[in-house]
Amino acid sequence: MYRLISKAQADRIGELLQNELEEAEKVLRGKIDWRELPERKPSRVYAVDGSQGKQRLSGTIIYTVSSFAFGNGPSARMIYTNAMLYNQGISDQIIRLQMETLENKIGALVGDDHMILMDGTLTGSLTRPPVYPESVRGITTITETLGGDKLEELVDDFVKKLEEQHEKLSRLLAERRELREGIILADEALDEYAEYYRAMEGKPVTNYDGVLRRLREAVKGGNPQIALMEIVEKLEEYGEEKELSLEDARNSIHVVLGYIEYLHSLEMLLRKDLIYIAKSFYNRKITERLGIKAVDVPFLDAYLRSTYGEEKAGYYVITQGGKPISHRIPKALRKHFPLVDRYISRGVSMAYIRTMRGGVIYLLQSNRRIDDELLAKLLWHESNGYIRPLQRAHEGVKIEQKLFKTELEALLNHLRRRNPELRVFLKYGRSPLE
Repeated sequence: MYRLISKAQADRIGELLQNELEEAEKVLRGKIDWRELPERKPSRVYAVDGSQGKQRLSGTIIYTVSSFAFGNGPSARMIYTNAMLYNQGISDQIIRLQMETLENKIGALVGDDHMILMDGTLTGSLTRPPVYPESVRGITTITETLGGDKLEELVDDFVKKLEEQHEKLSRLLAERRELREGIILADEALDEYAEYYRAMEGKPVTNYDGVLRRLREAVKGGNPQIALMEIVEKLEEYGEEKELSLEDARNSIHVVLGYIEYLHSLEMLLRKDLIYIAKSFYNRKITERLGIKAVDVPFLDAYLRSTYGEEKAGYYVITQGGKPISHRIPKALRKHFPLVDRYISRGVSMAYIRTMRGGVIYLLQSNRRIDDELLAKLLWHESNGYIRPLQRAHEGVKIEQKLFKTELEALLNHLRRRNPELRVFLKYGRSPLE
């Protein structure tokens, strides 16, 4: 038996934490407007969560993504299973993107008069959608090879298809409460845009990845203005021109369609009254303003113990919006997603809340004003420090690995019997080409 942590390492960690506590104690008093929780008020909610299961085979990934809504009404579920050739750069991100798209879609479709509770952060949905860099690169590639008019034509047409799909899914979900087909349109509609990616094949494109990397390095190391001028002067030297292959062209269209579908799902969701609840985060919204290094939650704990002598229940509003998010969606897409663009431009409401003495401090974000009225409705669904509908949604959406593996093995056996030659794609548990 051996030890993973030495006494010296333990002492060093203890000293680090002690220094942070002493730093926080210097600025504790009179800094936080910690408010009493309001009385509970009856409300109707749906809580939404998502999950994924995947198996990497010989250069292929078979995966399932799902979303589940639980609340004051019939539960609802969306499940999507697909396979893709493994691409080390973006396969996992595409699966994550599709899971979040399903979460947004089911949240937008359930309960017209219900608040929607989401796990995570709204700012994360607005600023960090998976494959965002690949999406922007794809939009640039389409514009560079086909022109801005063709990009606008593609976007207009696909958004129209998404609007029609939204209406159809609304009807189907009301009838069946569980949908498995026709819910990820980017995959199904890709071949309808074959004329676009075939027209892109063989066109010259410039890869500026090297430029961006050198720009980041230069900005970190010196004067940003000088660094930028130097990069611009050497743009041709760093850029690499190549002819676009049909596969790369198809992938560019596919990633852009997936990104547009994600934005459309978020646009529809933002029409509802939303509360995002995060329990794992490392924000420094308060401490950064006070000029100390600690993250917010331990600082709040120290503040409450110092001020009230206990880990007191209550809430603190960080902002009611008004602080733009440092990110914009590409200009070519903004007119189609005005709510997404609006909340990026003006920010979202944020607050910390502890629903019971000694309980967990949650980060709340909302597209509505966070006040006693909103929190009273949320607290109607709280029990022992937890928001119960979110717990039930998480339990309902979880893809059991045993069930996934059982169904996967049945699928593989079916495919092998149907065509034994497919074994070359289905044989291995991990890609030998990674």
